[in-house]
Amino acid sequence: MQQDIALRDLYYQVIIYLGGMWRHRWQAVLLAWFICLAGWVSVAMMEDQYVSQARVKIEDPRENIKDFLAKDSGVMDVTREARKFLNGLLSRNNLLGAISKTDLAFSVNNDRETEEMLNTLRAQLSVAASGASTYTIKHRHSNPQITQQVVAYLVDLLPRDKVNEFLGGQAQAAKKFLQTQVEEYESKVSKAEQELRAFKKKHVMILPDNQGGYYERLQKFSKQQEEDQALKVALEKRQEEMERQLQDLKKKQVAPKKVEVEDPIDERVVALNAKLDKLFSQYYLMGGEKRPLYTESHAEVIAIRKAIARFEKQREEERSKSYDEVSESDNWELEANPVFRKLKMEASAIDIELASVTARQATTKQQIKKLKELEDVIPAMENKLFRLQGYLDQKKNKMLKMLNKETQATETAEIEARLSQFVRFRVLSRPALPRRPVGPRRTLFSTIVLVGAVLASVTLALFLAIVRPVFDSPGSLKRVLGLPVLGMVSMVDEGFGQNWFRSTLFFIFSVASLLVVYAALVFLAPSF
Repeated sequence: MQQDIALRDLYYQVIIYLGGMWRHRWQAVLLAWFICLAGWVSVAMMEDQYVSQARVKIEDPRENIKDFLAKDSGVMDVTREARKFLNGLLSRNNLLGAISKTDLAFSVNNDRETEEMLNTLRAQLSVAASGASTYTIKHRHSNPQITQQVVAYLVDLLPRDKVNEFLGGQAQAAKKFLQTQVEEYESKVSKAEQELRAFKKKHVMILPDNQGGYYERLQKFSKQQEEDQALKVALEKRQEEMERQLQDLKKKQVAPKKVEVEDPIDERVVALNAKLDKLFSQYYLMGGEKRPLYTESHAEVIAIRKAIARFEKQREEERSKSYDEVSESDNWELEANPVFRKLKMEASAIDIELASVTARQATTKQQIKKLKELEDVIPAMENKLFRLQGYLDQKKNKMLKMLNKETQATETAEIEARLSQFVRFRVLSRPALPRRPVGPRRTLFSTIVLVGAVLASVTLALFLAIVRPVFDSPGSLKRVLGLPVLGMVSMVDEGFGQNWFRSTLFFIFSVASLLVVYAALVFLAPSF
């Protein structure tokens, strides 16, 4: 029920406003006529606009040889300089030249007018792409001769033989950038290699190599120590056995025929020196440099030196003995015995080997002690080594990738530089003298004026209906005041012209006349 009442009230209000607008229809019509006449006169007085244009094309040499170029050559920008020239065609110097070389020069008399003409000309000109390599140079002006002259002047500025000196396209810029990147990565790789080399040199005993890491070295030294201990026990037993056999041979030896023999001590000294030479000939590699494995400070070398000194001292003592002492028949016969001599040489060899094993045991023990002292820092050292090696490998891989890209960019830049020498401007169509104006669009502007006049007149009628309300019937008065209406008195207006002013036909005629004038303007618009 309430909804029906609200709809009736809304309907009542609409009827009231429409009635009020109808009462003020003549004010609305007069306003519409005033706006339309003023607007249409202004549209009719607008200057005609003429457009002259020229089409030019940038000849790309890749179009003729694209089937013979590599797939990645499509990214080359050989027309870059030509497009830069077109983009700079509307520069200040070129526009000043267009003003001075055309009839525009008669329109300027001082610097202020020249600046105004520059701004106007810049707004009237356009250089836009109309295809893949085609551009349109367009100018709009009220004088057809001037617009043709301006476009022709700009077209004549385009070079025909060679666009410009090739300053480098994308490939050239990429080449320079990649060269800088490669140099930077080379420096980083060199620095990383130096750090890794210094770290390995400082921690050569604990860092892993091709033979293993810390625990492999420790296991190797422990195994070597066990093997040396077992060998030492075996040598000691052999030494005892040799001493026993020599003593037995001394007891059982009968005097054989005396023969000339070589000094066995000299043979021992020669054997020890040979062993020293063999030790000194052994090397190991560290950082690509050969270094001796045994030095004079090595325990095994010291032990052999002491043995040589002892044998030499023994040889001097034996030589200093009196002839009578060394000529005792038993000693001569014993020394001449080949079995005794062989046993004595074997005993000497066992002494030398035992001394070597003992020295090696001491060295191995010292190495194991050093490794165990470094056991707590081994994980950190190995982690740092892996980090340094990984950083070096990463920089090397990036450097190789950059180097490969630089090579590709260099090749592309060389092709781009050669192809750019064949870039040309070709004029597809020169500017022609325009015969018909292209603007202003008077039909559109006239329609806008008519629509604006109608909206303004309707708005005025509604405004007057709101600010000057009138009760059209006793019912409306009763609805507003809430009082009973006893009767009404009609107003009789005997003034001049009341019939035509109230005539609906005359109102329709006024509106139709407005539309007829609009239709005539639309019809005659192309001839303006």
